[in-house]
Amino acid sequence: MGKRALSTLLAITVCLAPFPQANAVTAKAGAKCTKFKTTSIVKGKKFTCIKSGKKLVWNKGVLVKAAVTKPKPGNSTVLLICPKLDSADQSGISQARADALIGMSESQGYECADSLNWGFRVGQRDNEMFATTRDYRFDRVTVVVILGVITRVDVG
Repeated sequence: MGKRALSTLLAITVCLAPFPQANAVTAKAGAKCTKFKTTSIVKGKKFTCIKSGKKLVWNKGVLVKAAVTKPKPGNSTVLLICPKLDSADQSGISQARADALIGMSESQGYECADSLNWGFRVGQRDNEMFATTRDYRFDRVTVVVILGVITRVDVG
């Protein structure tokens, strides 16, 4: 009877043990990733999923630097610079230009994208994922907003 009670208790314990969520994994240098060439920004570093042998892993990461303007006296907010309108944006937005939105608030990013005639949509806000279409558009950006700040931008 003792063995049966012990095995039942062990089975209940295993069932109640918390399992980590797959979507809760954050980018960390050398950690496993799932999709080649995806990027993720964590604590001011941009990590890219690379192939190492036959495995997909996050690279060492690159510090993300945002261009900022000096605040005016009496103004405590720092504004990020929106890139100037470029004729190249009409044929397609480059990822480098789209990354200029990183670090802006959602409203600043929307205004910047609107001034550049880019389509703008939010794909994720904090932990809430939004339904998006799979069509690829060269004139649209999809952003991830965490705590009111744009942390990731994808073209299309």
